[in-house]
Amino acid sequence: MTDLETTLAVDGQQQLSISNKPNKLLASKLNKVLGSSASDDKVKTALTSLSAIADLDETDLRRNLRGTIEKKEIQVNKKFIEGLGRLVEQLEVLETEVDTMGNVCNNMKGKLDQARDQTAEMIEQAHNLQDRSSACDTQILVADQFLKTFTLSEREVQVLSLSSLPIDDEFFAALEHLKQIHRDCRVLLMTKNQQAGMQIMESMSMHQETAYEKLYRWTQYESRSSFGGDSIDVSMLMTKALHALRYRPVLFQTILDELAVARREAVARAFMNALTRGGPGGTPRPIELQAHDSLRYIGDMLAWIHQACASEKEMLESLFQKSATSRNQEPEDESTEDQSQSIIHIDDAINDLMDYAMEGTCRPLKTRMEQVLVLQPGAITSYRVANLIQFYAVTISKLLRKNAALSKVLCDVTDMAYKYFFRTINGQAERLLQSADPPSRELTISPVVRDMTLQLKEIISSYDSSLVATSGSAEGLPEVDFGETLDAIVDPLLQMCELSVGKFGKVDRDIYLVNCIHHIEAALAPFPFTSKKHEILHERMDQLLQDLATDQYEDLLKQSGLFDINKAVVDHDPKMPLSKVQHMDTESLSSALARFDSFLITISAGASPELRRLTSSQQYHKVQDNAIRLLFEAYKRIHTAVEDPTNEYEHPDRILPRTIEEMEAIFSFAL
Repeated sequence: MTDLETTLAVDGQQQLSISNKPNKLLASKLNKVLGSSASDDKVKTALTSLSAIADLDETDLRRNLRGTIEKKEIQVNKKFIEGLGRLVEQLEVLETEVDTMGNVCNNMKGKLDQARDQTAEMIEQAHNLQDRSSACDTQILVADQFLKTFTLSEREVQVLSLSSLPIDDEFFAALEHLKQIHRDCRVLLMTKNQQAGMQIMESMSMHQETAYEKLYRWTQYESRSSFGGDSIDVSMLMTKALHALRYRPVLFQTILDELAVARREAVARAFMNALTRGGPGGTPRPIELQAHDSLRYIGDMLAWIHQACASEKEMLESLFQKSATSRNQEPEDESTEDQSQSIIHIDDAINDLMDYAMEGTCRPLKTRMEQVLVLQPGAITSYRVANLIQFYAVTISKLLRKNAALSKVLCDVTDMAYKYFFRTINGQAERLLQSADPPSRELTISPVVRDMTLQLKEIISSYDSSLVATSGSAEGLPEVDFGETLDAIVDPLLQMCELSVGKFGKVDRDIYLVNCIHHIEAALAPFPFTSKKHEILHERMDQLLQDLATDQYEDLLKQSGLFDINKAVVDHDPKMPLSKVQHMDTESLSSALARFDSFLITISAGASPELRRLTSSQQYHKVQDNAIRLLFEAYKRIHTAVEDPTNEYEHPDRILPRTIEEMEAIFSFAL
């Protein structure tokens, strides 16, 4: 509370305490003032303004508060007026300056309008020049790109034309760029810029011819120097060079001729070294050291040839970048027109080089194999040699064309080998027929038959393990039917067996032939490709066994006493009763059948000793069973004839000692 408020409060209390009847109006105002809240804003503001008046005496304040406040207000207003006066003066100065500035701006605006009118034409010209400049920049970019696309750089021209610069990857990159320019020019010729395309192609043709001439000379040198040795390291540069020259058929063919000559000389020289000198340091040994062993000698030569063919083919496919996945496909980066210009196909090039490279081995190989074939000592070795030659002929023919010189030589030698083999077999057959010694009395197989059968087994085994038997194809070689081989060996052998027992009895001849055929048949049985011959032999052996069974049956009829009775039953006239035939009356027939009943004991006890000379017990039992079956059939005929009323036998059951059922029981071991 301020001093003024404190004073008023004290005075009020004093007045109230002095006079018990104060002025009601004044008291009401004082009470309102005193009763008002000390926090009232207006009161506070008024009191604060009063307290701010300097040199304010409390006595004056009590006497003339209004006057003091009005006086103070006048002073304040005076100061405000003075401040407004200074402001007005400054505003007048500012107004003057603004007017001046407006005049300056108007002048400047006029000058700018005048300058704009004067520079409008210049600005329009500048815009036109700017547009022309942009168009020129675009034309420059197009021209630069056009030159980059359709011209060679100075460095590329030097790389393609100067012989002092080597053939390397940079050369092939420049050559590829040159080829790309030609392809782009063909597209350019399809547009309205045909003259430009023609001019560019003419200018590039000179560089192209120079580049191919340089590449041809380098490739020709590399073909002579790098492909004439035994060991060849195919370089990527040579591969790229051949790929590039493929589309220059004349140059490419010349390079192929150079390669062919180099490879032929190299392969022929390597083959002669392998024959006479052997490998480096004598390992492996020279092939001709095995000349005494014809099979190994020919095998080593053909194995070397086969390895050389495989290595040569692998080298050439690597040289021409020909893989299994890209076989028979043209490069994808060449256009159709480029491909049409390539009149020499990769397959043809490789086959030509292979044929010519291996041709140098044909003469020495054929000469040596002919010398070996002429001096073959035996049929087995002769056949093995022929089979070995045929195996390699089939194997090597898969690497070469059928009309290749080496393929033809191997085909001719294969044919020659089989001719010498059959000549050996025929000579052997003639010797067999001239010296057909008889076998022992036991009719066991002679040593000659055993040796010939063993020879046959060896030949069959050789054929079974050969490529022709496995694949069923001779791959265009002269077909040699193995049935001819079997006929050439087996038929003379059987003739010799027949001649050796020509003076023997029929049964002995048949037994011996059955033993020999069974022995030969056992050699053929494991092999399915001999089934035809096996079947022929089996049929003949069955016929011989049937003849033996018939002979045995006739012997049994004679031993049993039924021979004449059976003959009479078979041959008698149906119009005449059998009982009226001589020796077929009841008494004679009863006596003969009684002897037959006694004979049955000997049949069940054993068989003919002649049949025991059969080497196969199964065949022995088969002949014996067939003979007994025929005997049983004869008894059935006799039994039926006796029981037939037309034959006029009284009491047939007294004549026949056994019924048919009883005979079946007795012969059950054979039926």
